[in-house]
Amino acid sequence: MPIDRIPLTQLIETRDGTLTKDSKNVNGYFESSSGRKEFIKRPGLINLNPSPALASSDGQGVAYYDGSIFAVVNNTVYQIDPTTYATTTIGTITGTVKQCYFTITSSSNYLFFHNQTNCYTIAKTSHTLATVTTPVTSGIVPGICYLDSYVFIGDPNGRIYSCAVGDPTSWNALDYISAEQEPDNSGGICKHLNYVLAFGQWSLEFFYDAANATASPLAAATPYKIEIGCVNGNSIVQFEQTVAWIGVSQSTGTGIYLLDGTSPSKISTPHIDRILGNSNFSKVTAYAMKINGHMFYLFSLHDLNTTLVFDFNEQVWHNWTMWAVGTSGSGVPGIYAEQYFRPSYYTRVNNTIVLMDDDNGSLYSISDTQYTDAGAPIYYKVITNILDSGTTKRKFYNRVELVGDKVPATLQVRHTGDDYKSWSNYRSVDLNKERAQIHQNGQDRRRAWEFLCTENQPIRLVAAEVDFNIGEIETGQVAPQQAN
Repeated sequence: MPIDRIPLTQLIETRDGTLTKDSKNVNGYFESSSGRKEFIKRPGLINLNPSPALASSDGQGVAYYDGSIFAVVNNTVYQIDPTTYATTTIGTITGTVKQCYFTITSSSNYLFFHNQTNCYTIAKTSHTLATVTTPVTSGIVPGICYLDSYVFIGDPNGRIYSCAVGDPTSWNALDYISAEQEPDNSGGICKHLNYVLAFGQWSLEFFYDAANATASPLAAATPYKIEIGCVNGNSIVQFEQTVAWIGVSQSTGTGIYLLDGTSPSKISTPHIDRILGNSNFSKVTAYAMKINGHMFYLFSLHDLNTTLVFDFNEQVWHNWTMWAVGTSGSGVPGIYAEQYFRPSYYTRVNNTIVLMDDDNGSLYSISDTQYTDAGAPIYYKVITNILDSGTTKRKFYNRVELVGDKVPATLQVRHTGDDYKSWSNYRSVDLNKERAQIHQNGQDRRRAWEFLCTENQPIRLVAAEVDFNIGEIETGQVAPQQAN
């Protein structure tokens, strides 16, 4: 009897840039160990429940500074004790409700931040909020840099402004340098190594501290100009001496790029590029974080209701989702429907990762002992490619057995034989049994499988082992006997 051993480390593939057909993995990550590769469920979220509660409105950003968490929700700034989560409102900011960018300044005297309209400081010790007047009047592009006692911000016209040395409260209208090697507007800035990077629509320019006595201290590092721009500056993330962003080239189109040193490399696959091709990039959020030894770059395309995650350790893309009340589009019995991974802003409080929900301002920590999202189920799921076992003859599927950890959880299995148009009913597999298996699984010429678990348990799965017979059902022909 033929046996297929189907790996459950399925890559994201898409024929049309959606995640409704073809293989994918959801809410986990891969880990290679002793010659095998496991699909591991991602950790869950614990609601930190600040008291009094933050406004249930648009989250804009979170930062840890001088022993406190500072969070911005709907242009209100909160100070939160990281031990008791007692909350104090310290003021409000003005301008369009957009993502905020933070940096700690010289001698840790201030937390400086902007909301892409205006700039602010939070003072050390007193934690008073103050507005900072800068020469930028046409909006501030995403990103903020601190380099050699200067804070740098950018405007859409390509100018990069610097504060007075060591004083982020003082700005001069003539202290700027322009990114002008290409005639494109600025999309964002960030710090990388000892450079300030200026991302344009089609280009990326490097600037270094030339210690100029007047105007900007920066000068252009002209040998390092790169002809890859940025479609949305909110996708730019700097971490561990690298930068990741959603880039665009006039010759090769849109993709995800990584800057290591001064050389860019493309890390998106053609399938990820197809997903990008369906987005208008009107709202993007992104950050990087390390979990269980894996460094991840997460970005959400809000118009597509999709979060994609790149694991730098395994060089693999994943799809992460989160619950929402309702049943529309869930495909799962119950009251929940999947949407993008809503924790969109990141900070670290000592050894604790703190995330902010961009939709309602909730604060979460990530927990290795919690495998729900603040009490709601995580859809840990694998969908395979269409498999035909090397022949288009009809297959009669006998036994399906899951290979992985023994945990007190039930996994749901279903299949499709018509190119993902319709699915069988779910069947339950007890993952805690010695043989986690089901029998008599019908027949198809070509088939894809789905494996789903929503229970509050850590799970590691390796493969699904499928026994089948090969035969034909034609008029007057009897199907082969299926094994029990």
